[in-house]
Amino acid sequence: MTMNYEINLIMKKYILIIIGILTSISLSAQTAEEYLNSVIEKHKSYDDISIVFNCKVVDTENGYHESTTGHASMKGDSYIMNIEGQEMICNGETLWTHLIYDEEVMISEVTEDNDSSPLAIINSFSENVTATFIEGDDTDIKIIEIKEIIDTTFEKVMLSFNKHNSNIKKIHIFISEGNEFIYEITDFKTNQNLPDSMFIFDETMHPNVEVIDMR
Repeated sequence: MTMNYEINLIMKKYILIIIGILTSISLSAQTAEEYLNSVIEKHKSYDDISIVFNCKVVDTENGYHESTTGHASMKGDSYIMNIEGQEMICNGETLWTHLIYDEEVMISEVTEDNDSSPLAIINSFSENVTATFIEGDDTDIKIIEIKEIIDTTFEKVMLSFNKHNSNIKKIHIFISEGNEFIYEITDFKTNQNLPDSMFIFDETMHPNVEVIDMR
């Protein structure tokens, strides 16, 4: 069964947040809020970040669940992400939404209202949340719980990481509407010298794609 379009859009929003927080985590921060801020600063120090992930969508009310895989990269305000045949490419000024199976790409300008770059999201995210460290059953796993103060986009986010090597193991997002998104990171790389051309949709490479320019 193919994941529906609305769920796919939500998944993309949260994976952008996850790109922002997937860094080498320092356990030296005294509080969870200090920890979150240190992660953001660490994230900004990388030239680029690339991840591969598995994602599970769970709807507990309707007994629905589905799994998929994806990959994403970011470099400053630029990013590219691919989930379930849908690709988002952004160079910080222009956003291309590529529906691969439909052979269609929509082009729009990046504005303050629609800026979904990891930097923009994570900066807003850090200003509107509270963070608390939680001890889990597994003594090798450290968990931080994040809750929003202002918006109600999600109920909470549980970040699990290995407290010995600081590697992120799982991100569990509880959505206000009752959906849950569980991301497991299978590969994480930084500073790969990604070219700027990677973050621009090349129409010459997709001659059969219908271009819908919404600028």
